[in-house]
Amino acid sequence: MFLRRPLVITAMLVLAGTAVRSQGVNSNEPPPAPLFADAPADPSAPQSAADAPAAVAPIDLPPISAPPPVVQASATGGWDFSPPKPQPTDAPDGAAASKSRDGEIDLTALRYFAGQGDLARVAAEIRRLREKHPGWQPPQDLFAQQGNGAVEKPLWDLFAQHDYDGVRAGVAAIQDKNPGWQPSSELMTKLSLAEADEQLVKASDAQQWGDVINIAAANKMLLTCSNVDAIWRTAEALARTDDEPRAAEAYRYILTACAKREERLATVQKAEQLLKSPDDLEGLFRLGRRLPNGSSEFDSVRLDLIRQKVGDAAAGKPGPEAIQSEIDQLAAHARNANDRSDQQLLGWLAYSRKDYVQAESWFSMALKPGPDPKAAEGLVLTLRGAGKIADAQKLAVQYAGLGPLNRKLMIEVLTAALGDPAATPLAPGDLVTLAQAIDQAQSAEGAQLYGWHLYNANDVAGAADWFRKSAEWQPNEAAAVGLIVTARRLHDTHDYAELVAKYRDVYPKVAELEAAIGGRKTPTAQASSNGTARSLGGGGGGWDKNADAIAKAMQSGNVDRTLAMLDDRKSRGVGEPSGLSVIRGWALFQKGDWEGAKKVFAGLRDKQEQVEDAEFGLATIEHAELPPSMRR
Repeated sequence: MFLRRPLVITAMLVLAGTAVRSQGVNSNEPPPAPLFADAPADPSAPQSAADAPAAVAPIDLPPISAPPPVVQASATGGWDFSPPKPQPTDAPDGAAASKSRDGEIDLTALRYFAGQGDLARVAAEIRRLREKHPGWQPPQDLFAQQGNGAVEKPLWDLFAQHDYDGVRAGVAAIQDKNPGWQPSSELMTKLSLAEADEQLVKASDAQQWGDVINIAAANKMLLTCSNVDAIWRTAEALARTDDEPRAAEAYRYILTACAKREERLATVQKAEQLLKSPDDLEGLFRLGRRLPNGSSEFDSVRLDLIRQKVGDAAAGKPGPEAIQSEIDQLAAHARNANDRSDQQLLGWLAYSRKDYVQAESWFSMALKPGPDPKAAEGLVLTLRGAGKIADAQKLAVQYAGLGPLNRKLMIEVLTAALGDPAATPLAPGDLVTLAQAIDQAQSAEGAQLYGWHLYNANDVAGAADWFRKSAEWQPNEAAAVGLIVTARRLHDTHDYAELVAKYRDVYPKVAELEAAIGGRKTPTAQASSNGTARSLGGGGGGWDKNADAIAKAMQSGNVDRTLAMLDDRKSRGVGEPSGLSVIRGWALFQKGDWEGAKKVFAGLRDKQEQVEDAEFGLATIEHAELPPSMRR
């Protein structure tokens, strides 16, 4: 049984003047301030009075194409961004005045709430309209029942299916048959809002920010806690059009008016991505409610922001840097929550700052629960950076099986030790593990490094196999040089000639080596044919028949005999002319004693003897060895 309309309206007026004025109808909390000045009040509220921040001042959103309005303080203490309305020169009075104002007042929200039977919101809306329009009275037909439930049911079914065009077509069809029939205000209001919401979503998805703002301004009833998505989209449109203050205001409205925790958390997450002002963002963080454990509901978002700063700093990316208090906050969380990812993040930050002590501590902490590929990588790199090479090698082998990057790192760490005379020699087991890893990863760099290790250990045939693998997996200059040098050492003239022909025009070092150990032969060949020191570049006196014999032995490729003859000459106290020293240097080079060859050539250069040949020998050895840049 329906209440009589005058009685209901009288009750609404009483409610509007008493209960709503204090703390709302049938509620202990005040209704939230609307996002825009003319939006209806929303009944959602914080869960407790202690958690409720101060109400946000309502703002009005003019269409984006409109000129900037004059900002004026509203009568309720908030801000009204609406353009001032023209005032009539002759104010009507009495019933005529009420009727005139009724024609200008938007009663959509009032009738919508009345159609839903929501007396609390009806009372709140009556209060708002009376404050804005003194003397205004609600219409007597506010609770009039329009339409017919049975007739409208198919329309409501279409509405539930989001077939809004079908609803409007259905209304038109009914009116064609029954010209006097009118749909209920509830149906038409909900239909208009649903259509507006659909348009707003489409404009937002298409990044048509101006359209989003215009739709929101024209349909302010969308912007309530019952449709937080519309507020989010409007706030993004404002931020994207450089109206950050009102974007922040929109986010602030949600945090002061809306109660769903997941929506509040999502709000600050979205704001963190869009707001540029640290002050605006900090203001939103301060609106977080206290959880039972004493933390803020937004601490997780604040930590995400710190993580972003720390991660960018560790990676060397530009951006705002985390201050020490923020790093301390993240560190406390990493320890207390045993957050492995945060422990690693702090480890990488310390590593980027070359604070190897802190980096080792964080990566070790991250590895306590068990093996982890990134934590293991960080710890190995940290130990290597700190000069703890033996420890780095041990852990590199231990964690190589965690993934391809860990295996690659192990190859890098162990092969670096192969080429470093000062490093502790690898254990036989580690050498086997390294060789297997190189094969599994088909690491061209690792293969040629391992090849040089075997070459220097006089395993020339084994070195050739690894150089061949390296060149097959990925053509590279170091492997080509290694193949040519090993072919020469193995006296494989056919293979040597083919390799030189194949790589001479591809890699500069090959042409240089060809001149040094294949085609040039100036120090030995000319010494043999001419028998003079002048043919060796003016190498001084002391050249004799014994020197000619040594040169011939070298020319024939008999390196061991050449060195034996040189040592025998030296043991007999016979002087060694600079030309023979050049031959000694090349003999040591082809024997694999590159360090010995370097000493010989460096000694000649320092004494300013055979400088050209000495410099060429040093350059050849330098090219044949792996440069540091190729070890990374």
